[in-house]
Amino acid sequence: MSPCDFLRAAWAASLALALGSCSALGSKSDTDGPEVLRYEYRPSLGFVRIERIESGAPDNAHPFGISIDAMRQRLASVKLKDDPIFTSEELDEVVPYLAAALNNVGSKEDVTFAVTGSHGLLGKFSPKTVTTGRVFVHDQRLNIIFGVVHDPFAIVQMQTPNVPQPFTPGTRAKRIDTKLAIKPGKGRLAAGDRPDWVTFDAARTE
Repeated sequence: MSPCDFLRAAWAASLALALGSCSALGSKSDTDGPEVLRYEYRPSLGFVRIERIESGAPDNAHPFGISIDAMRQRLASVKLKDDPIFTSEELDEVVPYLAAALNNVGSKEDVTFAVTGSHGLLGKFSPKTVTTGRVFVHDQRLNIIFGVVHDPFAIVQMQTPNVPQPFTPGTRAKRIDTKLAIKPGKGRLAAGDRPDWVTFDAARTE
């Protein structure tokens, strides 16, 4: 092969690779994760965000008005074993944004969250953990599907705001943590006794 032929072949291969990469960037597969529409709250660790409703799910009864105090009472009542899932600091951080998000979403949108905190014998000096969930209102019930609860994570997961965070909310289709067993507090477990899925009476928002 002459030098000219070699250069032409190399250029053609490079062009094909570049076009393939552009095509891959422009496509969206089922493994790309949720369709995030916007963020209500986005600190360096965690989030409250609006996502497109999960595929095949019935429309939500959104927007839904709930007071910060009512939202806090519900979340504060749920437990993992005998311990509250959320610390007071975690509730202070996410509850106002969850209440605001539910009042600003449409019927084809869910609210998801991830909040980090410290749980353990050492209190605030315990290793960092993350709790995630999906929140929506349907059939006169406020639903919270937990993804993980008090899940340890490495501090190296601290990321810039432009990089998606790996925290996974709960889903209607399946349990994220198959060992998770929630005590529903002021609510009840969803039909089918999903131990990761808690519902509350949406008619009582105070």
